[in-house]
Amino acid sequence: MSVMREELHHLVDRLPEEKVAPLLRLVKDQLDEPPAVRDLPFIGLLAAEPDFAERSEEILKSEDNHCL
Repeated sequence: MSVMREELHHLVDRLPEEKVAPLLRLVKDQLDEPPAVRDLPFIGLLAAEPDFAERSEEILKSEDNHCL
């Protein structure tokens, strides 16, 4: 392994966790590989009352109050 790669590994290991994701995207962009296709078969499977989306904030706030 080259000295530059060793230094890069060392620096990445020192990064705080919240800075890893942006750096990972930057490195992946440099590889010139096509982006991975994400298969999300669960999208659109929610069955609820017609006004569910309109009431979503109200529902979430009531759930937060139950957790307190």
